[in-house]
Amino acid sequence: LREYNITFNVYSEADYPISMVRKTIRLLEGMKLPKSFINEVSSSLFKIVEFYEVKASEKTSVIDGAYESLNFVKEMGLKCGLITLNSRRSTEIILDKFNLRIFFDVIVTRDEVKNFKPHVEHLAKAINLMGLKPEEVIVIGDSIIDIIPAVALNAFPVAVKTGVRGESELKSAGAKVILNSVADFPKWFMNFIRS
Repeated sequence: LREYNITFNVYSEADYPISMVRKTIRLLEGMKLPKSFINEVSSSLFKIVEFYEVKASEKTSVIDGAYESLNFVKEMGLKCGLITLNSRRSTEIILDKFNLRIFFDVIVTRDEVKNFKPHVEHLAKAINLMGLKPEEVIVIGDSIIDIIPAVALNAFPVAVKTGVRGESELKSAGAKVILNSVADFPKWFMNFIRS
């Protein structure tokens, strides 16, 4: 990338690895380089990211309250979808490792969409696969990239303060509710449907 004058100063510490890949692709496209070259670089970068995702999946743990909240959703008879920036491979490793697959009706990784979150396509695909309308959906996430597509599609955005973003950033992105923990979801939901 250095031979094309793409230096690391275009990236920030706040960038997700996938955001860095996106930036790189946009920079290469802006340079009007051959599509075949851009595709080759893109493929290589995604393979590198996936390699580290798979390594990270070996050390991943489940957030406190996740099992209980997912089980609550299942017992309520509600549909549950997962959209993730992770690859299908690393996602399946985590789902199988922690026996989480049983909780999800739909799983959409970055591999299944052209434009992944915060683009609306990612969330819209999961909503469509579940046979729902956006206004029937509560989106729970710990990042602004979860909240942005929920707001854009008119779903109900709920933020959880377990990510890297602070409460003010989550509110600014459009979160209507901010929970301290995913463990707080069942209680919040029961109050929400009563109101």
